[in-house]
Amino acid sequence: MEENEVKQFSRRNFYTTADTAKVFLYAFLLPILFSLIFAYIGYGIASAVGVEFSEEVSFLTYLYENCLWFTIPYCLISQITFVCLFFIYNKANKISFSACKLSVKKINITTTLLCALFGILFVIGLYGLIEGCFGKLFPIPLDNFWWYLLNILLFAIIPAFSEELIFRGVILNGFARGIGKIGAIFLSSLLFALTHQSISQFIYPFIMGIAFSVVTIKTGNLFYSMIMHLFNNITTLTIQFLINIKALSLPNEIGAVYIVVSILLAVAICSFFFLFYYFYLKKQKVEEGKEEGEPSNLMNVGKLPLLLYVGILISTAVIVINAVI
Repeated sequence: MEENEVKQFSRRNFYTTADTAKVFLYAFLLPILFSLIFAYIGYGIASAVGVEFSEEVSFLTYLYENCLWFTIPYCLISQITFVCLFFIYNKANKISFSACKLSVKKINITTTLLCALFGILFVIGLYGLIEGCFGKLFPIPLDNFWWYLLNILLFAIIPAFSEELIFRGVILNGFARGIGKIGAIFLSSLLFALTHQSISQFIYPFIMGIAFSVVTIKTGNLFYSMIMHLFNNITTLTIQFLINIKALSLPNEIGAVYIVVSILLAVAICSFFFLFYYFYLKKQKVEEGKEEGEPSNLMNVGKLPLLLYVGILISTAVIVINAVI
């Protein structure tokens, strides 16, 4: 018993801005590295079995779009990397896993249901920002119930868990301790958006990152942002599934009416979320995570490590390169 207490005492129960900078850089670069390695392994396997590549597209694009044996594990690389990074980093730096503030012991059913509801509503309300993503986000078949379930696992359940561990569990909490909660919410959301490596997929992840961060900060529990993230992903997948099986039809042309409706929906969902925050989340009592010396809610970005700026510069450069090529 005494030995366990000593081990527990030797572990810190919080993240710092230095942790966030390192974890973000790892979370951005490692999936790229592992994806490249896996791509060349896939190319070798495909070449060995006689696959003929088209000269019109790169071998990676060809494998990704035509070979499910390659596409499915390729889609899991980032998520597996995030989970392994979380556990290995905590273990190596003697950080308690509770530092990410994930707990299932005291779950509020009302808060859980409301977070699930807003996860759904954000897809509907911000449809105008993600409409161009439908048909492109999901590279494996989505035209029957069994493929739908597999997509739910690959693109809803696993990302909701792995991405929240890194971006809200480590990065948000580390920033909150170092630069204040307001700065943490916006900066962690920026890093979340940058990790998507695409200009077309920047605004929506940034907005959702803010929503996930607000929920995490005000509840003091990562579980609720995971639920919100999960239902947000499920809703996007379900809409695409319904489109694929011809059960739902969406407008193909963007006209004045489409723009006005999109703006009104976006304003409506943001207004509803503000009411949710002001009349419900703001009144939640956060019993965990209040430590001596924790900064106020005011933004204080003067304490950011240089490594974080390096990570932001690299991720921005990757986005620009992806846009150009």
